[in-house]
Amino acid sequence: MRLRTSTRAGRAGVAAGAAAATLLGLGLVALPAAHAAAAPPFNGATLTARDLPANGKILMVMGQDSDTLSAYQSSVLNNPSLAAPSPGGITLYTNLIEGGNPPALAGMFTTANWGAGNVDFQQTLSQYPNAALSVGLDLSDSGSGCTNQPLRALLGGPGSDITAAMTNQYRGDLTKMINQLKAWNRPTYLRIGYEFDGPWNCYNSTYYIDAFQYIKQQIDTLGATNVATVWQSAAWPLDTDTADPQYDYIVTDPNHLNEWYPGDQYVDYVALSDFYNSGSEGEQWGCSSYSVDPVTLQNTVLNFARAHDKPAMIAESAPQGYSNANLTQSCIMNKNPQATTAQGIWNQWYAPYFQWIENNSDVIRVVSYINTDWDQQTQWMCGNGDAADGTGCSNGYWGDSAVQDNPTILSDFLSTIKQCIFVNGSTGTCPTGGASSPPSSAPPTSSSPTPSASPTATATGGTSGSSFSEGVAGGEIFFRPSGFTASSVYVHYTVSGQSQLNYAMTWSASAGQWQQPISLSAGQSVSFSFDYTPTGQSYQDTTPTYSYTA
Repeated sequence: MRLRTSTRAGRAGVAAGAAAATLLGLGLVALPAAHAAAAPPFNGATLTARDLPANGKILMVMGQDSDTLSAYQSSVLNNPSLAAPSPGGITLYTNLIEGGNPPALAGMFTTANWGAGNVDFQQTLSQYPNAALSVGLDLSDSGSGCTNQPLRALLGGPGSDITAAMTNQYRGDLTKMINQLKAWNRPTYLRIGYEFDGPWNCYNSTYYIDAFQYIKQQIDTLGATNVATVWQSAAWPLDTDTADPQYDYIVTDPNHLNEWYPGDQYVDYVALSDFYNSGSEGEQWGCSSYSVDPVTLQNTVLNFARAHDKPAMIAESAPQGYSNANLTQSCIMNKNPQATTAQGIWNQWYAPYFQWIENNSDVIRVVSYINTDWDQQTQWMCGNGDAADGTGCSNGYWGDSAVQDNPTILSDFLSTIKQCIFVNGSTGTCPTGGASSPPSSAPPTSSSPTPSASPTATATGGTSGSSFSEGVAGGEIFFRPSGFTASSVYVHYTVSGQSQLNYAMTWSASAGQWQQPISLSAGQSVSFSFDYTPTGQSYQDTTPTYSYTA
C-alpha cells in the first residue's frame, strides 16, 4: 500500500541481462555480475534485533490488505493438495494522521479502505493466529499540504498550527496503538513512516528522524518488547528537483541514507522496497529512465545495513508491471501490456528476486511479498496507453502479482518458500545457525536433548549466565527461567513432522514459567526450541531443539 501522489517521470531505461543458475534446487536466474553487491567485511553473527528469526532463517511475510490475505488463505492455504506453508507473517497498514479520512489508527479497530482493499486487523489476525505482524505506519500529510504536521504534532512543534491539544491527541493515539500491538502479543515489525525517502510522502528529514526516535522511546517506555522498529527506504531510483532542497530526495548523493538515519539505538531493521531486479528492470523501465540503477540502489541499502550491523528487511516487493492472470508485461511508466508466458514472468522477475535474497542471506532476515491483483484496486488502476501521474494512471502501472492467479507461478512460488531457508519451510538444506544465528556469548546447551514430561533438561542461558528448564507437562510446553527473568519467550514446535508452529508464550506467575498449550495424542512426538530475551538484554538467545513423545 504505497500511498503515492508524486510524478513518476524520469530518464532513459537500461536493459539488464541474466545468466542461468539454480536457487535451492530450482532452475532460476542468477544475479548478473554487473549488479553484484560490493559487500564490505561483515559477520552475520553480530546481527541483533527484536523478533529476529532463529537459526539464520528468513521470515516470509505476505500482504498487504485483509481482502488479499483472505483470498490467499481460501485459495492456497485451505487447499490441502498444495501443502502450502503458512506465511511467517502478514502485512497490514494504518496511519497516525488526525482529522483525516480514514481517521487515525484506521484498520486497527474498525475496517478501513484507502482504495487498495479493506484493512481489518482484527479479522486478519484471527485468520492468521500464528503469524508475525508487519505494520506500515503512515505519518504523511502529502494529501493536505505537505507541512509535516503529523510529525511536528507528535514532537510538540515547531509551528503556530501545533497546539497542546493536537499534540495530546497524537500522543494519545500513539500510546493506544503501541498498547494494542503489545496486547496482541506477537512479533511485530513497525515500519515507522515507511518509504521515508519516497518523495510522494514529502517528509522533512529532520522532523522524520526526531519523530522516529520519539516513537521508539514510547515503545520502550510502554514495555512493548515484541515491537521492532523498521526504517524503510523506498529505494526509488529517481532524484527529485534539486531546486527544492526542503526534502533530501537526491539518491545520487552518496550521503543520502545518512541524512535520514535515526541512529543505531533506535533502529532494529534496515528495510527497503523491492519491485525491480536484475532480470526485470529492462522491461519495467524500458520506456523511461532512472537516476541510479535500481539494483545498485537496493544493494546500497543492504550494504548500509551491513555497515550498521543491522538485519535487513524487504518490506514491500512485487513484480510491478506484470500480470500473472493475463500473462502480460509492461513498462511501469506507460501501460502497454505485451503477451508473455508464465515461465517468462518467473524467469524475468521471480527467479532473480529469490536469487538476490539467497545471495544476500547473510543480512536479509525478513521478506514481505505483496500478493495482490492491483488491477482490481482503484488506487492502482491504470488504463492501456496511460502514462504514470496522468489521468487514469495516477500511480503508474502495477498489474497482478497474486501468485494463485497462475498455476505455474503458484507451483514455483510454493516450491521456493517451502525451502527451509524460510521460516515454516521444511525441504532442502536448512540453515544451522552458524554465522547468521542470533548472537550469544554462551550459547545454551542442553543436558538432556530428549526431555520427559517433567522439567528435566537444563541449559546455561546466554549472556544472563543463568539456567532454565523446559519440557512438556500438563498439556503445556513450558520454559522456566532460573536465576533470571525474561521479557519475552517464543516457542517453535513441530508435531509428528507437520508444519512448524510459532507462538509467543504466556507468562504464568503462579507456575513461575512461560507456557504454550499443546494437544498431543498418545504416541505423537513434538520437537521444540525457544527464543528468549533476558530482561534488560536487547537481543534474543536461542536454545537447542528438544523432543518429547506422548
